Amino acid sequence: MATETDTWVIRGIALFKLFKALVLLAVLATSLKLIRHDPTLVLTRWALAFHVDPDNYYLHTVLAWLLHIDVKHLEMFAVGTGLYALVFAVEGVGLWMMKPWAEYLTILSTAALLPLEGYELARQVSLTKCAIRLLNAAIVTYLVERARTRVTISHRHGPSLTATIARTMRGTR
Repeated sequence: MATETDTWVIRGIALFKLFKALVLLAVLATSLKLIRHDPTLVLTRWALAFHVDPDNYYLHTVLAWLLHIDVKHLEMFAVGTGLYALVFAVEGVGLWMMKPWAEYLTILSTAALLPLEGYELARQVSLTKCAIRLLNAAIVTYLVERARTRVTISHRHGPSLTATIARTMRGTR
């Protein structure tokens, strides 16, 4: 049974996952816009519309990156971004609804990316990367402990898995 604090924490994780899904959807929309038009021209127009300094380092970095990317790679980036946004959205909705499967999905998907985040952090240290890595590690740790507690309580108070399977097979056949 989830306590009020557990519910609050799970819902906070759900909102974090849904926020990441929305950010990725914005990135997806941007990449689709760039696929249909000249990426450098689109980005330059946006920079002018938002009054970005033409000598801005980040603008030059993105423009240099876009000049070296072809449409096929941009399409692959869009597909990957869309799929990842979908995973975050499923995790977020499932966690909001307090579904155990969403906790397991979140553990797997978040833990799988921790080594990659560590590699990126080792390549270039930044406060943002550190914060996100720590937050993701905390989420995995919390959800693993929650899952362990759920399994332990189920094991102590419920029938064994083999007994449940045997009873189900006898009763349904």
